[in-house]
Amino acid sequence: MRVRVDAARKEMLLEVGPVDMAPDGEHHQLPAFHARLPVNGWLRGFRVEMVDGRGRTLPGQMLHHVNLITPGQRELFSPIMLRVGAAGQETGPVILPRMLGYRIRRGQELIVTSMLHNPTGRMQRGVWMRLHLPYTPADAVVRPMEVLPFYIDVMPPASLHAYDLPPGRSRRSWEARPAVAGRILALGGHVHRYGTALRMEDLTARKVIWEGRPALGRDGEISAMPRSLFLWKLGIPLRPDHVYRVTAEYDNTSGEMIPGGAMGTLGGVVVPDEPARWPAVDRNSPELKLDWHLVHTGNQDGHVHMRMAGSPPASSPAAPHVNGSHGHAAAARPAGHGGMAMPPAAGQRR
Repeated sequence: MRVRVDAARKEMLLEVGPVDMAPDGEHHQLPAFHARLPVNGWLRGFRVEMVDGRGRTLPGQMLHHVNLITPGQRELFSPIMLRVGAAGQETGPVILPRMLGYRIRRGQELIVTSMLHNPTGRMQRGVWMRLHLPYTPADAVVRPMEVLPFYIDVMPPASLHAYDLPPGRSRRSWEARPAVAGRILALGGHVHRYGTALRMEDLTARKVIWEGRPALGRDGEISAMPRSLFLWKLGIPLRPDHVYRVTAEYDNTSGEMIPGGAMGTLGGVVVPDEPARWPAVDRNSPELKLDWHLVHTGNQDGHVHMRMAGSPPASSPAAPHVNGSHGHAAAARPAGHGGMAMPPAAGQRR
């Protein structure tokens, strides 16, 4: 992974690659890459693009998903590592209003995990994934209000995120309490093909906070998921004495079970009432350790590992090496699914 800064445009650029991609129909997990952020300021969003070795734009469908994770902070609903941002092929640019930003500091560690696939029908060589991260510098005259991202999934926090999709209608849910009180300013989410709805509810108050239904393209693939801002009413209250549920609904009309065919993830932005009370990372937490393991084996979604162009096979005991001045790849050895499930301490799956 290469890390660059365009100070004039106030943008960081993270580039992962190069990757040679055969039109094999598989989903390929890349190694987990670590970088140290080179700027002080506030992160304001992200945009993902796929390009070939000559810098020409490739179809966005070549991205299955990408996750940005900071291991120095924990999540709101569970003790796993904080998910700063995430995108799928249906995710357009995510830009916060100028008055909001996630505080970043020079030297802060960031992990990038991603999955790619090649639906173009032809070999693609030297493919790069580019992450554009606009920021407000720390010396800005007008400083944004500090917000924190949060993530919640229909699967337990430290587990595989993809699950088998049965034929017909189905739903899967997970429940938890937030660690601190705050106000939700924005929400969005991600589901796979045949997904019909993603919902967040306050079970204690018996009300639906947000529901998103995917827009479909002509081929039946999901082309977009709605995102909602709640700035006009100063956010939606979030209370640690309330239980919240996220639910993914599907209608699998293929007539067959699809292994690993479903996901239901929801992400948002929250302003804590008391930022100082946000819990610190617990290095001894079993969930945190399992989360670290899954992130670094690249097996959160149970798919095939991909070789980086010019790197040793993933089964090599040495971590793949990719040329780049600021990042390195973690070892990418597949992990088995057996023995990985744990009862989550922060919530329940239904």
